[in-house]
Amino acid sequence: MIKSAERTLQQPLEFDQENMGKFSFEDKMRIQTLCEQGLGYKRILKAYPEKQWKADSVKTICRRFQRTGSAVNRQVGSGRPKSARSEDNIDRVSQLICSQEDQPGTSKSTREIAQEVGISQFSVRQIAKKDLKLRCFKRTVAQVLSAATKQKRLERCRALLKRITVPRSKRVFFTDEKAFYLDPPVSTQNNRVWASSRKTDVAAERLLIQRSKFSQHVMVSAGVCYGGKGKLHFVPDGSKINAEYYSANLLPFLLEDCQNCLQHDFIFQQDGAPAHTARHTQEWLASNSPDFVTKDEWPPNSPDLNPLDYCVWGMMLAAYQKYRPKPTTKAKLKVVLQTIWDSLSQDSINKAILAFRKRLRACVKADGGHFEHVL
Repeated sequence: MIKSAERTLQQPLEFDQENMGKFSFEDKMRIQTLCEQGLGYKRILKAYPEKQWKADSVKTICRRFQRTGSAVNRQVGSGRPKSARSEDNIDRVSQLICSQEDQPGTSKSTREIAQEVGISQFSVRQIAKKDLKLRCFKRTVAQVLSAATKQKRLERCRALLKRITVPRSKRVFFTDEKAFYLDPPVSTQNNRVWASSRKTDVAAERLLIQRSKFSQHVMVSAGVCYGGKGKLHFVPDGSKINAEYYSANLLPFLLEDCQNCLQHDFIFQQDGAPAHTARHTQEWLASNSPDFVTKDEWPPNSPDLNPLDYCVWGMMLAAYQKYRPKPTTKAKLKVVLQTIWDSLSQDSINKAILAFRKRLRACVKADGGHFEHVL
């Protein structure tokens, strides 16, 4: 039997440097097998020096096998008793972590709960996950919607679903304007600095993210459709996008892009910005476009329904965040934005266009309210 065990010990075993000194399930089962063959903990330690196991730990596993017949399962009630995850603390966390019935917004953060209950934030998260079986979701930023706005969104989404069928949705040219900043806002939630020294010993340039209080920006206008995208049009500095400027300096070029992408059978779309809904703009489109979404057809306060808002601009911003080196002037920013625009995936744009009717239906299902958090 000893010779058989020695042959078992000679079998190669994968060694993970990161898990040095830890016991995996396979490790414990191997120790159990060797114990069954009559080997003691010293022989086991000697056979696996690369594991760097502690003698006391291997001895404990061997004793567990001798006492219970298993090296894997601990005896019920063994180990250090729970302190933070007590029944009283679980009840307190349960009362505080979720909003009370018919009282939305009454929930407390893990930080607030930890301070009130007197336990760590880690313990609060452990109670929520393991004891209360709760799941954590990220908040979604959304536009403010009044009751009147919801009603208009509901009615106009229903009308658009009837007017813009699945085939017609591929003939819509969606347009919008967007400001891109030289120093866009940076989330520091997951942007951390690791160091072996104290925080006061870390260089300032590693800890600080400098951003101008009034960052310079570039305003762009563009349009996209299924199967293509227009040009990226830059608004000159100091220009005010009112109805006159929009009709004279942007609409002709956007309409030209639309014709290049979709020929003459298309629907021109724009949101409810004042320059778009002005009578002068509506009359210009009625005279120069074969078909367009009028100011009384597009749902108000609906960036969640425009593919540029819910997809394209986000793709550009994500690409700009990764771009290195960052531009230092507005002229260089324009070059970078043009490069990013030209490299945008048409497949991603097509998917965003095809999601338009799905979002219309989701808005109707939500009675004109928010729906992005459930998509």
